Amino acid sequence: TGSFQVPENYVGSTGSTGTDIEVNYNDHRDSSGNTIEVGDGASIRANTGSVSFDRSVYPVPFDADDFAEHSTAPGSNDLPAGSVIVHISIEDADNDVSAFGEDSISSSLIDVKISRGSLVSANLASTTATILETAPSSGIFEYDLTLASNVIASSGSGATAFAAGAVINQGDIITVTYSDPQDASGKAQTVTDSSSFDLRNGTLQADKSVYLIGSDMILTLIEPDFDLDNDETESYTLNLIEWDSDAAETVLGAGGDDSNATNAAAFDPEPSEFRETGDSTGIFQVVIEIPSTLDSNLLDRGEKIDLEYTDWGPAGADYVGQE
Repeated sequence: TGSFQVPENYVGSTGSTGTDIEVNYNDHRDSSGNTIEVGDGASIRANTGSVSFDRSVYPVPFDADDFAEHSTAPGSNDLPAGSVIVHISIEDADNDVSAFGEDSISSSLIDVKISRGSLVSANLASTTATILETAPSSGIFEYDLTLASNVIASSGSGATAFAAGAVINQGDIITVTYSDPQDASGKAQTVTDSSSFDLRNGTLQADKSVYLIGSDMILTLIEPDFDLDNDETESYTLNLIEWDSDAAETVLGAGGDDSNATNAAAFDPEPSEFRETGDSTGIFQVVIEIPSTLDSNLLDRGEKIDLEYTDWGPAGADYVGQE
């Protein structure tokens, strides 16, 4: 077994693309004792590359003071900044040049911009990074881009530039362009893909309408705006939810004064946070116990429980924290 590199050009040619390659082996003694020549052939062709986002719709990223825990949560109740992770896939077999092993391409071949009407940002992708092949000989290269809320704050120039302090809004379009040095016809061309940013309404659901004290409640928060990374299972604080009954008005999570910590322990949550049910489901669940006591007050039979979630990024708002 041997390997060699196909040259970009060879003597007397203007390029290898569109030609054929042959290999011959001279067998000096075959099974009958004769000398024969055997061979194989292949064509040298270019491929048209493609580029794609991992989603057709992305949530709107938010800043550290845009999305808060429930207003009754103790202490500082702002969620950490919610940056959106965009996975860009470039498929181009022409870049799978190694016979074995992992190849790479330069990120200067892609251009990522956000547009809003006539406004267009500058290129948001690094022009110096290296994009690695997902697996040896796959010909697929993946680039991860982190988009913070204010990523377009000062991007672009001239009449089509975003104003200083601009943030990503619902309805903005993100476009990626890949410059393919050589397509199937042997010519350079560009290919593109685009996605949009959107805000959707959150929904809070309990698995039953009547519970016994000491029984379990499966609480489900359906919130696509929290699905910030398509490749990760994410978690969020239980302080997003307020419990309101005759016994107490309290958030489900811990933190703050002693009474809040005692209440949180009484709920005995499993797990300790809202955990996404899988990669990119946007569905978060927790199991809590219906406690017998909150704020030193006993829960009564027939007591009504109100559970409340505040959505800071509802559908129709321009950005998280506007409404």
